[in-house]
Amino acid sequence: MIIDPLALEALKNFKKPEQLGFGGNMAPAMVSSYYKDGQWSELKLETYGPISLDPAAKVLHYAQEIFEGLKAYKNDRGELYLFRPGMNAKRFNFSAKRLGMPTFSEEDFLKSVQKLAFLSEHVIDTKPGSSFYLRPFMIGDEPQLGVKPSSTYRYYLIGAPSGNYFARDAIRVYVEDKYHRAALRGTGNAKTGGNYSASLASYIETKNRGYDQTLWLESVEDKYIEELSGMNFFAVINDVFVTPPLTGSILEGITRDSLIALGKHLGYAVEERKIELKELMKQVESGECSEAFACGTASVLVPIESLYYRENEVQFKVIGGPKTMTLKKELLKIQMGVTDDVFNWRVPIKNLN
Repeated sequence: MIIDPLALEALKNFKKPEQLGFGGNMAPAMVSSYYKDGQWSELKLETYGPISLDPAAKVLHYAQEIFEGLKAYKNDRGELYLFRPGMNAKRFNFSAKRLGMPTFSEEDFLKSVQKLAFLSEHVIDTKPGSSFYLRPFMIGDEPQLGVKPSSTYRYYLIGAPSGNYFARDAIRVYVEDKYHRAALRGTGNAKTGGNYSASLASYIETKNRGYDQTLWLESVEDKYIEELSGMNFFAVINDVFVTPPLTGSILEGITRDSLIALGKHLGYAVEERKIELKELMKQVESGECSEAFACGTASVLVPIESLYYRENEVQFKVIGGPKTMTLKKELLKIQMGVTDDVFNWRVPIKNLN
């Protein structure tokens, strides 16, 4: 990796922000690599700053863009860990193929996140819910307006010390009834910006109605739950953890996968099956569905307080119940390196040349 001395100096002088928030206090250095003539350039650590793009760059017109999100954690002993970064590297390349983009070396992906996290160690808080959020992304930057894949690309990695994603301990959820986020055989299972921009009009409606997050239904029958705008969905129904199956139109969440494995390890029953919204709302009212939560890298796990759909709102009888909070507590203990990692999910962060 090429190291710019100015980037090292900027990181050295970077101070931990008083208010962490989420994703708003960017580290003053980033990693970059450029793709041309069929190969990627050597990684470079450089100072963080605006990037220059030609107005005709493919990404600006045809949204040829992918990204990932992962976290570095630090415990009270000063140990630094990444959580399942290999899965992020693999999903990054899955998304790249779906968007007609070149794959990126998994070794370089992991090297870049290790390096930036290691050099930012002094601003990573040890409080529960705190971390260093890492955002790798790739864009097509060829300045040509034909509707075809770019011939040149850029890889960047940026990061920020972060706290809890949500200000509240539980969220109120608005179920979208006019639009769909993604379709079968579309790009719903790729981590690309278009999936998220498709949710933003609904985000405005959700916020205007006083809710925190949007929940999406599938586009074929318009009755089965898929996921929230940036998180997967779980419900506890008759003491069973239930989450929608991976049909190809929702993201294969790494936190989702981890919670399924962890739940089974803890002795809970876990099912991946279709969840019909109207049936679920009846089960919430009857108490058959006692708890629900959303999960993802940014939020980890957040309890759901209520569901609103077409002028009908149901309140969960238990918010942040024992099953939900046990899963969250045990997952965080693994991520923070304060308990045995029977799954070998933790990756120690060390300096790489």
